[in-house]
Amino acid sequence: MQIIVTLQSKEPGTKSSDEWMVSDELKELDAAENELMEKERHLTLLTNESFSKMKEISKINRDLQNRIKSLQELSTSLNRKNEELKMANQELERKTIHNNNVSLELKEKLEHVTQKEKELSLQRDFLAKRLDETTQDLVKAEKFAIIGELSARLAHDLRNPLSVIKNTMDVMSGKPNMKIEERLQHVARFKRAVQRMAHQIDDVLDFVKKTDMILQVTSLRSIMESAINVILIPPNVKIYLPANDVSVTCDSRKLEAVFSNIILNAIQATDDNGEVKIRMTDLGHDVAIEFEDSGHGIPSTVVPKIFDPLFTTKQTGTGLGLSICKNIVEQHGGIILVKSPPTVFTIKLPKNMPQKSRIYQGI
Repeated sequence: MQIIVTLQSKEPGTKSSDEWMVSDELKELDAAENELMEKERHLTLLTNESFSKMKEISKINRDLQNRIKSLQELSTSLNRKNEELKMANQELERKTIHNNNVSLELKEKLEHVTQKEKELSLQRDFLAKRLDETTQDLVKAEKFAIIGELSARLAHDLRNPLSVIKNTMDVMSGKPNMKIEERLQHVARFKRAVQRMAHQIDDVLDFVKKTDMILQVTSLRSIMESAINVILIPPNVKIYLPANDVSVTCDSRKLEAVFSNIILNAIQATDDNGEVKIRMTDLGHDVAIEFEDSGHGIPSTVVPKIFDPLFTTKQTGTGLGLSICKNIVEQHGGIILVKSPPTVFTIKLPKNMPQKSRIYQGI
């Protein structure tokens, strides 16, 4: 700003009114200039602060734009997902309707199947009852057949020793003065015939009657020795007992019958001229007893039938001996097996049976 001032002549040392006026105006001008400079400085600060705020606002605006863009993308994605969910929901509704129809159909079929099951159950019960009745009839028929065959065989087998007894009695009656040696021979024949009859009758009784098991801890070797003592051993037959011994819980009378039957069969298999070896193996909880003879062996076609009731390859005998042995061994919780040649009967028994009576059921 340019200020032009025109001064008038005045006296030295004195100020005119105009000078005073100019001076005041200059002061006002200086004050105004300072005020303007101060305002300019404030304006500059405000401008700088404004630029700084504008930068911050610009950054915030960019961030907001980025977030808005992200929100728009998210909104687009959500809309797409929403459409997919809507389609999936529609598909689910269609499947639900289909499943409801299928469930209704299955329910109807289930009711039909349930009704059929009830009918089949009634038929099954009826057939089971008929089968049970038929089975009982067959068992009775089989029992009667076995008894009939057994009776016929027993009658046939008893006829021979009875004939021997009758002939012996006739001879002894016809010779009252018979020598003692000859009389003893006839008495021996008489005893053998009686013993044969008693053996056959005992086999039948052992097969058909019920007896209690009397269990006690007993030495197997002692049972074997007792079994051998009741057998007539030919002079040319050697029997080898096991060197060891095992004690088991058993009915010693019944096991003695088993051992004597098997040993007697083994002696007969040797044709009264051979060896019978008895072995015993302690298996911990069980014991295995083997009876091996030096005979010709058992034909392979006979082995599967050897324990069947009434089966025998001998001319005489009931065919019950080995069947009775099998029943007694199984009653003790054991098993009996045979293999040939050489013929080996193997009996496996538990060593500790519960000490209580058991019933031996025949036919």
